[in-house]
Amino acid sequence: MKFKEKFKNSPNQSGVLKPKGIILHDTAGSYVGGVAWCANPASKVSYHCIVNVDGERTTLVGDTSKAWHAGKSSFKGVNFCNSFMLGIAVSGSTKTRDLTNEETQSVAEWCIGKMRAYGFGIDMITTHAIVSPGRKIDVSVKAYNEIIERIKSLIK
Repeated sequence: MKFKEKFKNSPNQSGVLKPKGIILHDTAGSYVGGVAWCANPASKVSYHCIVNVDGERTTLVGDTSKAWHAGKSSFKGVNFCNSFMLGIAVSGSTKTRDLTNEETQSVAEWCIGKMRAYGFGIDMITTHAIVSPGRKIDVSVKAYNEIIERIKSLIK
């Protein structure tokens, strides 16, 4: 599928990143609100990409810059996930709503593109809840499983 994509540079980024994985997030708020929040320097938050319910994507931080999405975090024994993982978010809360087919497809396609571009596998896709246990709850297990299954079906 071809989804609408736009770029809005977030001031909330720093340093150089060599992507080795992806963290899945939700914004808890609306797509428009999430994009605006990440564009606000006072928020001190950003993702590499936010996906709307219709699959539209807004890139906020380039792949080779650190977005400020994970905070205190650890994955596979490595701390500070912002320094080696990309962050992608869907809008709203995946604890209170299901992902749309378009969202799932858009996130899966984005993830596959990054996996191929940077040479990492599906085992390097995780959630904010996993990298920041007890501190963050996104995305839901159901949303994570739907995205992973879609990725698997597309890379067969």
